[in-house]
Amino acid sequence: MAAPMEDLHWTWVIPELIGHTIVTVLMLISLHWFIFLLNLPVATWNIYRFIMVPSGNMGVFDPTEIHNRGQLKSHMKEAMIKLGFHLLCFFMYLYSMILSLIND
Repeated sequence: MAAPMEDLHWTWVIPELIGHTIVTVLMLISLHWFIFLLNLPVATWNIYRFIMVPSGNMGVFDPTEIHNRGQLKSHMKEAMIKLGFHLLCFFMYLYSMILSLIND
């Protein structure tokens, strides 16, 4: 049985990384430049965070590193920024979908 943090890594971090990268590439292919440029920094940040995990850590969200080094506040700030970004994207995609349905 896998440890709880490994489950967190495979349940949330990897799917978010893959999903966001796929959406960014699809926006580039479909020539939606504004949405592509909006998604590019977040996708790059997700890839950077995944690649820069030190060896020996359990993953991006290693609880011992977060609590020992006092990184809880920065992780909470990152989570709130991502939440705001995803909320903005949700309403932007919803508006685009409604607009395309009305125009057809």
